Amino acid sequence: MRCAAAALCLLVALAALCAAAAAAPAAHYGRGSRPRTIRGFKNVALSTARGFGKRDGNQLEAALADRDTTLPDSFPVEWFAAEMQNNPELARMIVSKFVDANQDGELTAEELLRPTY
Repeated sequence: MRCAAAALCLLVALAALCAAAAAAPAAHYGRGSRPRTIRGFKNVALSTARGFGKRDGNQLEAALADRDTTLPDSFPVEWFAAEMQNNPELARMIVSKFVDANQDGELTAEELLRPTY
């Protein structure tokens, strides 16, 4: 009798659990009522950013061709000195191109004191 009462209690508890599960709202997991779509692999051309600062050669050449301004034959010394101060890469390139005569990466006294023509 004791075993039958335990089985009956277990059966009532199981029925209550099934009824509660059936009455509960369905889980959406953030997607609403739509099922999850599986897209597969994307094309490489579609997975790259377009129009966000990236330039291809044709657009750059077209932009340069459209410019109707020409480069000046000269520029102010003050501007060039400020550019050399603010851009160490420019200063390095100028020194290696015009001061380092033998292009060995080291400046000698002769190279620094060489007359300018």
